[in-house]
Amino acid sequence: SGGGGSGGGAEPFGIGAESGSSVARVCSSGARGAQGQYARPPLALKVVEVAAWPTSTLEVRQLSLMAPAGFWQRLVDDAPWPARASHALVALPDGGLLLLGGLGSEGLLNDVWRWSPQMCTLLPDIDLAVAARYELECSFACQPSPQYGQWKQLPDAPWAPRQEHAAIWTSVGLIVMGGRTATGFENDVWRWTSAGAFCSLAWQGQWELSTPAAAWPPRHGHSIVGFTPSGSKYPETILLIGGFGGEPEHEHVERQPLEFPIKSRGDMWCGNQALGNFSTWSQLAPFGPYTDRSQAGAVVAPSMGPFSLLFFGGYDTSSRFVVDLWRWTGENATADCKVEEIL
Repeated sequence: SGGGGSGGGAEPFGIGAESGSSVARVCSSGARGAQGQYARPPLALKVVEVAAWPTSTLEVRQLSLMAPAGFWQRLVDDAPWPARASHALVALPDGGLLLLGGLGSEGLLNDVWRWSPQMCTLLPDIDLAVAARYELECSFACQPSPQYGQWKQLPDAPWAPRQEHAAIWTSVGLIVMGGRTATGFENDVWRWTSAGAFCSLAWQGQWELSTPAAAWPPRHGHSIVGFTPSGSKYPETILLIGGFGGEPEHEHVERQPLEFPIKSRGDMWCGNQALGNFSTWSQLAPFGPYTDRSQAGAVVAPSMGPFSLLFFGGYDTSSRFVVDLWRWTGENATADCKVEEIL
């Protein structure tokens, strides 16, 4: 803010004011100083206040506002689902979202919530932002709400409550894999499909167990990516990388050691929708050139090749953060999870 006095010899005050002048310049915190240099980095500016003496004349010559390329907006401060962490969230083909499980204040969760860009409530004139705090009510008329939408709680999933599981939408529906439950680590694979009219029983979806124990060792905190073949709209091949887990420890001393002891992992596994809807998995590599790790990030990189991904960060075997970045490039055989043996 800035102000300038006239007549009484009052000195101007505030940011950007020119000492001894009757004119004050009001600028953002990124304004240029007397030497033409920015005094400090730009900050978010919500309110501009200007003050001047009652008998003075104030002239604003320049007001500069700087904003980043994007911005954040809180859409709801209190969603209808219980607070949680380590959950899974997947985008659906109809523009909705599906929230699955996680760890809440009361323990592990297996609840399922579906967000839709609709507002369905008893009070049709309620503000869309306010309605977002309440659960969608299928028995009332709906209207579009593409920005705020509403959440609808679906029946709980049949799988054990868990955290740090992985989920992805594929050509055969939603696939949920692994995670940590109250009894240990899991390597089960579940499929969720949805059809029918909005809010119908079929729209709420149904679950199917693809396999209670996949070929990969039980784990949580693993990374997955999906590859979409040419001509298809959704992924048909899933790669699973790393994580933390293994087989349960023996209750008694055994002569043979565990095949998969509990530890951080760096292996890579491949599943395909043609192989029993992701019930059959092939190991592409028992380990990678990177350190074994969990809770890493992985994303497909189509600009680098049809079967390319980036793998980065996470916790290593010593629970230390890592900051490296790796690129993996597959071949056409990756689509079918084929592994060629070289003698």
